[in-house]
Amino acid sequence: MSPLLGKRKNLGQPAWYERPKPQTKALGDAWRFSLKGSPRHYDDVKLIIDADPGANVYFGEALTYERGAGVALWRVEAKSFGWLTSLYDWWAEQERIEPIRFTFHLYVPRDLKYPVMDLRDHTPDEVAAFIQANAPRTRQDAEAAARRF
Repeated sequence: MSPLLGKRKNLGQPAWYERPKPQTKALGDAWRFSLKGSPRHYDDVKLIIDADPGANVYFGEALTYERGAGVALWRVEAKSFGWLTSLYDWWAEQERIEPIRFTFHLYVPRDLKYPVMDLRDHTPDEVAAFIQANAPRTRQDAEAAARRF
């Protein structure tokens, strides 16, 4: 566009650069933990977690590799755990309509190499209680726990 017409186009940026950015949730002191699961379901799980006003995926990767296996990664901060029930309901429905069984693994910052829990073996209430008892509550605590080795 011509600058004379009042339209200014930044040729050094992609087309989506000027679009309004979505507002992030300000959760403050929330429990911070990671989930890993099937890359096929990355978008659905992210939508389920982000639908809860008390939870947020602050970082995610649709495909990363862990010991040679492709997995999806969701780094979550949560003040509430209502999304866990929705996740379990969605999970049961996916396994009903698809012939493939899959699981989610929970990681806390003090040990990001190995999972501390397989969600298949526990109820949503047990998972929430475990997170509340073991996950760090602030960003500073999470960073300190992840860097202590």
